[in-house]
This record gives sequence, structure tokens and C-alpha cells, in this order.
Amino acid sequence: MYTTLNSPVTRTPRSPTPARQANDKNTKASVDFARFVRETFEDAYGQPAVVSATARAAAHSDVVTVEFTSVQRDFARDIKRRVSNYAVLRVEDDKVTTLTAGSPADANGAQQTCRSSTDPSLLAVLRSAGPTERFVEVWGNGALVKSISVSDKHGDFYGDSTFGSLAWSSDNSHLVYAAERPEYDKAKSESVTDDNEAQAREDGSIGDDIVGGVAGVADPRRYKLDSDWGETFSGKRPPVLIVLN
Repeated sequence: MYTTLNSPVTRTPRSPTPARQANDKNTKASVDFARFVRETFEDAYGQPAVVSATARAAAHSDVVTVEFTSVQRDFARDIKRRVSNYAVLRVEDDKVTTLTAGSPADANGAQQTCRSSTDPSLLAVLRSAGPTERFVEVWGNGALVKSISVSDKHGDFYGDSTFGSLAWSSDNSHLVYAAERPEYDKAKSESVTDDNEAQAREDGSIGDDIVGGVAGVADPRRYKLDSDWGETFSGKRPPVLIVLN
């Protein structure tokens, strides 16, 4: 017999044993170390590398235009990104001065971009790669600084002029943008308890599951009617604001 999701569930608090506390600390230390190793690896092997370049000198001038292509690994999407760039240089004797330099970003699949008002070298990009893959990218000085997969965090980006929004915080530590509210869960194969909910919240795999949910029963909010905004927004879930740090 199933218990309805709205029925109160009574539980007796359990105190963790010393062995479990020690195991939890070891597990957290292992996760932190694995995260550090991954981030160090990505920093080391994620630097852009120039693969081709062409230099053109203006006639009777010390100005040289350099066009170059760089390749950079994107670990979130497991691909190599090719970016074209340019720089205008002045060459005087043994001295080279940069007059102008481009700050490009791969625009393929970009739904919205926003350059920081306090640091123009920083550019945020909301990018869709296929119907279900979504990424938030941060570019700095023409190179990919960070690519974060948000495919399982929310629905499609809202990149239109009505609800679309993308902005930097004043200290460039946070981004805020609009996207579809996440779809509520289908029926699960196991019940949601205090223990597995706490673990899921810690690793970021779920958002707002109902504690006491029963295996085989979907989140009732999944079937609540949410009217869309019509016209170009038909079939889209309501927008929510997402803060990313």
C-alpha cells in the first residue's frame, strides 16, 4: 500500500555512530581531493594553443595585422573549440606594441551573451548544444575560462527580449539569467527519505523533492496546470531566475 505524498511521515531521529561520522569525513575528503585534481588538470590542459597564423604588413608602414586561430579543450562538452582572433601591432625597431586586439568567443549555438561592465575582457555566453544540452560559458581575453553544464538544472534558456536576461554581479563573481523552471520528477524507483535526500542535496543531484515521497509515485506538482504565455512562448514552462557563482 502506498502512502500519499501529502500525508505526514513520522520518523525517529537517529544519531550517527562514530564509525559513520568517520566514514562521512573520509568520503568528503576524497570528493574534495578528486575535485581539486580535476580542476588542476583542466587548468593545465585547458589553455588555448595557437595552431595557425597569418601576418600582413601594410605598405610603407610599421603596422602589422596578425590573424590567428587557436584551439582549446572544452572539458564540459568533451570537444575542442576553434576560435579565430586578430591583433594589430606596431613594430618599431625591436619594440612591438599592440594597437588593437580582438576578444572573440565561439558564437555557434550561443543564445545570449553579456560582457562585464566593470571588466570588458569578461564575456558570459548561454549556449545550447542540441535539444537537451545547455552550457554557461565564461570567456576572458578571447579564451574560454570556464564551461559549466546546466542541462540537468533547468529547462531551456529564455533568450528572448521579453523574459531573456543575463547579467554580471558588480564584482564579477556571479551570473544571473532566466530559464525554464525544472520539470518536476516522474515516479521514482525508490522512496525519498531523510538520508538519501540529504546526500542528494549535498552532491547537487536534486532540488526540491518532497521528503516522504513513495517509490512509484510522481511529484504531484508535475500534473499541475501551468498556463504558458502563448504566441512565441507556447509549450514553455514558466521562467525562473538562476544565480550561478
